[in-house]
Amino acid sequence: MNLKHVIIPAVSIALFIFGACGGPAKKDYSKEVDEGTFDGNKYTSQALGWTMEFPDNWIITSKSSLESLDERSKASVDDTTSDMSGIKRTLAFQKNFENNFQSSWEDFSGDEASYKRIVANNHQMIYNNYLERRMYTDTVAGKLTISGVTFDTFEVSINDREAKVFATQLLMNALVKGKFMTVTISYNNEADKKKMLDLFKKSTFK
Repeated sequence: MNLKHVIIPAVSIALFIFGACGGPAKKDYSKEVDEGTFDGNKYTSQALGWTMEFPDNWIITSKSSLESLDERSKASVDDTTSDMSGIKRTLAFQKNFENNFQSSWEDFSGDEASYKRIVANNHQMIYNNYLERRMYTDTVAGKLTISGVTFDTFEVSINDREAKVFATQLLMNALVKGKFMTVTISYNNEADKKKMLDLFKKSTFK
């Protein structure tokens, strides 16, 4: 099983180039996800049993732009072997190219121990990738429980040479119904982080 895609969002903070599939008036977002359904500003993944609302004045991120970002991210770390075909893209939305929410899942056949090992290894690899590029980073690991599902969290802040944070990304992983779920929240201000994180915290798993 290939879970290198977990690393892709976190090593691509500097590659914020997203496209929008349309303004808030557009109602048919089904082509922008691999699985799940939309009802107004509410998204439901049947595979995960997960339902979440998104801001009605933000925009759904186009799937094609996320696929392009994956390829650019792989190229940035000289990755020519990762197979992304098993990834199922779910809800992704954005206020702008610096403040956005992404989610996906992949089938997972391992046990809890192998999951924890993968998460720990990925966190270390993310840190090492930035270190190799001489980028100043601060990282904080933690846990967050949402509707009975506990996520392993890993927040990465990128600093300039004056130690000023210019981009931050919160990576969250959990095992849900035999799926390896990944959520990333990218932001450059606390207000937009709070908006996205609060919506995620209010989401439900059944």
